[in-house]
Amino acid sequence: MDKALRILVVDDERDILETLDYSLGMRGFDVITAADGLEALELAKKVGPDVMLLDVMLPGCNGYEVSRLLKEWMDHDPQARSFPVVLLTARKVDSAEREKFVATWSRADRTLYKPFDIDTVIGEIEHLAGATVA
Repeated sequence: MDKALRILVVDDERDILETLDYSLGMRGFDVITAADGLEALELAKKVGPDVMLLDVMLPGCNGYEVSRLLKEWMDHDPQARSFPVVLLTARKVDSAEREKFVATWSRADRTLYKPFDIDTVIGEIEHLAGATVA
């Protein structure tokens, strides 16, 4: 990989944020972090990450809303750089219908459930970005 993939990691739990920042950084990713939904919206528009890892339960604006707002922005602003959004959540939904509704409404590209394995997260990043990290 010539250029490090830029990953925007958003989580209000400091331990998770620091763990992902460190683990992804050690694997060669360029990591940018945010701790709330409004900061995530601003940073995503400013830096145009290759992939966004987005917690659902956030102060300011929840992850579902952040994802939806970013996808609408990408659709309507010709200057916007499109990127995939992966929701990270401990909130499992109680039915397939509800899961489909949440995914459709948020327009997120994937959902990973906490606790997650870092290799699974990296696999999703590589798949969505179409790259392989050495």
